[in-house]
Amino acid sequence: MSHGCFFLENIHKSIAINMRKLRKENLLSQDDNAKKIMLRVAIVVAVANIILTGLKLVPGIIFGNLSVISDAIHSVADLVTSLFIIVVVFMASPKRDKKHNYGHEKVEPLMVLLFSLVLFGVVGLLMYKGITGIISPENSEINIFLITITVVSIAVKEALFWYNIYYAKKIKSDILRASAWHSRADSLSSVAVLAGLIASIFLDTNIVESIAVLIVALLIAKIAVDIFRTAVKQLTDSAAPDSVVDEIKKTVLEVDGVESIDTLRTRIFGKKIYVEIVIEVDGNIIVSAAHQISKTVHDTLEGIESLNIKHCTVSIVPSKEKPQDEDCEIAEESANKEDALQ
Repeated sequence: MSHGCFFLENIHKSIAINMRKLRKENLLSQDDNAKKIMLRVAIVVAVANIILTGLKLVPGIIFGNLSVISDAIHSVADLVTSLFIIVVVFMASPKRDKKHNYGHEKVEPLMVLLFSLVLFGVVGLLMYKGITGIISPENSEINIFLITITVVSIAVKEALFWYNIYYAKKIKSDILRASAWHSRADSLSSVAVLAGLIASIFLDTNIVESIAVLIVALLIAKIAVDIFRTAVKQLTDSAAPDSVVDEIKKTVLEVDGVESIDTLRTRIFGKKIYVEIVIEVDGNIIVSAAHQISKTVHDTLEGIESLNIKHCTVSIVPSKEKPQDEDCEIAEESANKEDALQ
């Protein structure tokens, strides 16, 4: 595993040279570190999958082993996801334009949704392969070369999984996280192939591989469902988690001049959060003072990196002074009584 990660990191560093050229040509912004990392990771994963596809597809065809050929096709699916990431890098710019006033950040969750659909497709193929393999088991040529290639595939795919996960956590990218789990799915698929190859040597049948493929399909289905739910949540403007809302309330109420929160709404926009909040302030202060309070709330919330707030809209209303209202009601009742006596 360590050798695989070392190999991937070397590719990552070599790509950095080309990234500098891209920056000089103004294709990428110098301060857009997350996009640069995503592009490097996507290229590394794409190169690794091209190599793996060739290593598995050619011997699979030569020896006529359908399991190894199917595993190679799965690597092609991983290659497609890397191309998706490259598309995201050049399309999911957070910058606004005339036609997209709120930026393009929803492109990433849209691609994550497509990833999940690709995984569902892989699940369907594996289920079909597993069921047909149990109903009509077929024998194919098995040799140490095919077993070695499958072991190498598992090692590289696991290295790709941890490589993706590391940078997904570093830049908080759901699309890299989805790519990581796609690599893990491919790794599990290769494990099933390896189990089948070894079992076929002793049992002279591929039925063990077919059973393993069905188990792997169920595991991948769980991963696909989780990724799908994450993407849908980001695309449908779901509210922020309760923990985030509570942190927003706590932060706002600590600002001097804020007496209470009248309304608080949040919505997830891609990886970011939009906040709309109405605060109550003393109705007797001057407009400039009230504006300063709202500005402090705005700057404080957007300045907390952990909240991941893209934009915060703060509105002001005068606080509800209940004691004064009660005094007015008492005065009105007294006036009514005096009128009645007269």
